Amino acid sequence: MKNQFNSMDYSTELLEKIRNLAEKLTTISEISVLLDIDERELRDDISTYGSDARRAFLEGYAKTALWVRKRNLELSEAGSPAAEEAVRSYLRKMLDEL
Repeated sequence: MKNQFNSMDYSTELLEKIRNLAEKLTTISEISVLLDIDERELRDDISTYGSDARRAFLEGYAKTALWVRKRNLELSEAGSPAAEEAVRSYLRKMLDEL
């Protein structure tokens, strides 16, 4: 069954599974296999702004990305050159979104 975004209707339980797998940096193709969802449909749904699948995927991804950035900030403050470069990359990405 399709919803207003012409995407699959996802149960709350399935959205939570997508969120948890994305948090563990699982790719869309891996999520589709693990949850037995058609990969093309899942990919299309995650690419659709406003869809429940996109929000669940991005919430999981963002949680881990935030942790990684926080850790890199800490390492950068401790003098890690690799972390400093990562922080500069985050700053450029933030400016690109303005």
